[in-house]
Amino acid sequence: MLPFEWQRELYFLLQVFLDLLLLLLVLLLFLQVRRFKAGPSGELTFRLQALEKLTQELEKYLAEEKRLLERLSLALEAGAKSWEKAEPGRRDLREEIRALARKGLSSEEIAQRLSLSLGEVELILSLERFKRGSA
Repeated sequence: MLPFEWQRELYFLLQVFLDLLLLLLVLLLFLQVRRFKAGPSGELTFRLQALEKLTQELEKYLAEEKRLLERLSLALEAGAKSWEKAEPGRRDLREEIRALARKGLSSEEIAQRLSLSLGEVELILSLERFKRGSA
């Protein structure tokens, strides 16, 4: 066993070492807190600016999509009206297409049964879906 004087010196050296270690840890903690206060606010500001820019771009995109949807709606309506005016009895044909679709027939089956092109049948059905969706 060590003499009492050496034990005290060893204890003193160990205490000094632990105090220095504790002081170093407090200093590191202080630096972390200081960096945390300075860092995220700059990064947060950058991210908020990027988010605002994306929001503005999204608003522009949605406005353009709305304009395109309105143009498409007008074109579909005009196409359906001109299709009905092309031949007498087209309005009855339109009603018949809707009735067959309500019975569950596919566009291909309706086109075959009424001797129409698939495009004509799909145009009428899409116009009907559009009217139901906007009503």
